[in-house]
Amino acid sequence: MTTWEASLSDFAARLERQGSRRAQLAPRTRTAYLKDVRTLAGWIDAHGIPGPERITPSVLGAALRALGWSPATQARALTAAREWLAPYFPPGRSPAERLERPKVRAPLIPRLSQRDAQRLMESADADPAPAAGVRSALELRDRAVLELLYGSALRRQELCDLALAGLDFEHETVHVVGKGNKARSVPLTEPAVEALGAWLRQGRPLLVDHTAPARNEVFLSVRGRPLDGSAVYRIVAARLRAMGRAGGPHLLRHAAATHLLEGHDHHEGAHLRVVQEVLGHASLATTQRYTGVTTKDIQRQLKRGHPRG
Repeated sequence: MTTWEASLSDFAARLERQGSRRAQLAPRTRTAYLKDVRTLAGWIDAHGIPGPERITPSVLGAALRALGWSPATQARALTAAREWLAPYFPPGRSPAERLERPKVRAPLIPRLSQRDAQRLMESADADPAPAAGVRSALELRDRAVLELLYGSALRRQELCDLALAGLDFEHETVHVVGKGNKARSVPLTEPAVEALGAWLRQGRPLLVDHTAPARNEVFLSVRGRPLDGSAVYRIVAARLRAMGRAGGPHLLRHAAATHLLEGHDHHEGAHLRVVQEVLGHASLATTQRYTGVTTKDIQRQLKRGHPRG
């Protein structure tokens, strides 16, 4: 009989090797899977089951329900459990394979209107008094952060990982590495080009730590270290809060996608597949859900734009 600790150590090792998956798992996903499985194992062990080989579908289902997890967390934990328990059962006979996956409703994403997005961007340009030194550098950085998140619909981590070599000012594009280590090139808006140029010329040199090895990241903290996700969240949340809105970087990414589809100033919006490319979604269905596009919306566009519509 395999002990609980041995099975968890083996699972952690398999996660490091990506288990049976082709696509690389993000570090945060691996951490979440291991945490979910440890919690499940702890509950099952406390209820008298001696090891993973003795888990039944009813026991696993009881654990998922008893832990009080949301449907989304239960679904993630079940995915993790399938990977964890696979070595202990014949193919397709693991208790995790025999449980039905909980139905998860996608949460509604708050909307940011085009007018509010414009106000947010203008707030970054309209600081009341010119600052000097480090404060000036931080203001230039924060403006560039906002312009990139909204103008190019970047994910928070994509912005943090952005490398100097990934900026192409000649073609006004930025090279980013997204989920699953997939790379893509995303266009830059004119305000983003301007904001990035000002940050790189006048702001970033003031934050570089000349006593440390050279940093390749575009965005730096006040101490000259790579900007992390929590700092990016605080930058965006503070600006939104000043407007009386709650939210963070994801709100700007969602706004960028929906505003691209809507168009502006009587100009037609972008094609859904263009938005998919900009966002870096593997599936068009994800883009539809993400931007709130429905089948009826697509049918309406087809009727308007197709010669036989």
